[in-house]
Amino acid sequence: MSESPNDGKARIISNEDYFAEVQRILREGKEVRIRIKGNSMTPFIKDGDTVLLRGYQGERLALGCNILAKDKDKFVFHRFVGKKNDLYILAGDGNLVLREYVKATDIIAIAYLHYPQAGGEVIKIDRKWAKFRGLVWYHIRLLRRVLTKLKLINSSTNKFIK
Repeated sequence: MSESPNDGKARIISNEDYFAEVQRILREGKEVRIRIKGNSMTPFIKDGDTVLLRGYQGERLALGCNILAKDKDKFVFHRFVGKKNDLYILAGDGNLVLREYVKATDIIAIAYLHYPQAGGEVIKIDRKWAKFRGLVWYHIRLLRRVLTKLKLINSSTNKFIK
């Protein structure tokens, strides 16, 4: 009996190979559902959640949309938060400081559905409300940084008081 190539075991492939296949499928005009790794999009999209992507065809991007892009040598799934000259500014919702600057040619796909790993309803992240709340979250980054620092100071002070 020959062994099936789909024997149910997880396979590990490089990000380059994975995203090459994602891009190939998108170029065929198909949609692709990918799993999000990391916490850069929290609190809205969490590690292990999946999103459904459609290929970017050069259309005008709406502020606040979630996109997959290549930034230098890495792939990022972040929110489009602005444009400066010919560069698109991206930021992860969970990121308090960093931003990426990419060209239109670096944009691979736009996400429009979010499937939380915890279950529940599918979220249409291409709707105005989802984009708006993400942009508000982005624009209060300074306040979020200050609150994070105050929490750290408060928690470390409490350790010494006990």
